[in-house]
Amino acid sequence: MKRNLLALAVGVAFVLPLAAQAAPTVYGRLNLSIDYTKMTDKTVSPSVKDSNWELNSNASRVGVKGNEKLTDEFTAVYKAEWEVNGDHGGADLLGRERYIGLKHYQLGTVRLGNIDSPFKNAEDSIDVFNDYVHLDMTNVLSGQNRLANSINYVSPKFLDVFGANVTLQPGESHKNPAGNSKNHLADAYSAAFSYEDDSLYLSAAFDKKVMSSLPASTGLAAAPRDATRLGARYKMNDLTLSAMFQKSKLATPTAVPGDKADESAMMLSGSYAMDKLTFRGEVVMNTLKGVPAGGATPKDKISLMGVGVDYNFTPATKVFGNLAARKDKYTGTGADGSVNESLIGVGMETRF
Repeated sequence: MKRNLLALAVGVAFVLPLAAQAAPTVYGRLNLSIDYTKMTDKTVSPSVKDSNWELNSNASRVGVKGNEKLTDEFTAVYKAEWEVNGDHGGADLLGRERYIGLKHYQLGTVRLGNIDSPFKNAEDSIDVFNDYVHLDMTNVLSGQNRLANSINYVSPKFLDVFGANVTLQPGESHKNPAGNSKNHLADAYSAAFSYEDDSLYLSAAFDKKVMSSLPASTGLAAAPRDATRLGARYKMNDLTLSAMFQKSKLATPTAVPGDKADESAMMLSGSYAMDKLTFRGEVVMNTLKGVPAGGATPKDKISLMGVGVDYNFTPATKVFGNLAARKDKYTGTGADGSVNESLIGVGMETRF
């Protein structure tokens, strides 16, 4: 009996300090799909055809987040998240967002860490194929960045509808002399401003000298870019319609005057919920001018069209199917022609 009481006392002594701080939330999701792709490369003669079966992990992740009330006015917030390879072992727990911050109930939140850029967050839910390996809009356009060394501010909602999200990014030249750095507090910055009510979402976002990659098919390395993104989403009962327009350019000229890699992109998407079913559709188009790939006036055109359907067993678990077609067209590159790709995939997602 005495032993039981001693064990209980030790347990209470251990738990009480934890009870004074709100317990963190452990969360995650696994999203896996079986994808069949078929490709025809017409930039060479004779053209090349190929097909492939893949099992893909679509940004599966695990994380921990929480908050601790410090005073009546201030709350500490924190998050650490990792991407996991749900389809195989090996290199795992790749870093995603992680930060610590201080939230004031009236003035907003300041966060420090590795944080999704405001430009990226302005996307909201416009990309209905977000995180899918082959269908995420990062395969077509730039700007989907998670910024290291982020000094981030998120405002409270003004009048319950207006919001602001701003990140300053020092380049830390002593650590990366070849990087995008002038040894300032804001060698690069990203900002987004939004309006959101029950049915309408509007956003305007801007990047200045943010290291960003164009689609892998261009073969271009990440470089400092200036960018503008405008987005809109409108919800009418079970139907949601969205649109996004984006322009970007290299922040610093290259040694070759014609190498500009100017980007003009547009996306239209929609979804319709019907009982346990959700239907999704999306069209993304991007024109890249002055891509340094040879020729006098190189130009790439990338288009991606996709449709999908989810069956939601519960709010946390669904099965889905996707069908998509992509076309990359090249002119003035010395390898004119197009690369056509089609995809059909099925998968499952569960959140915890």
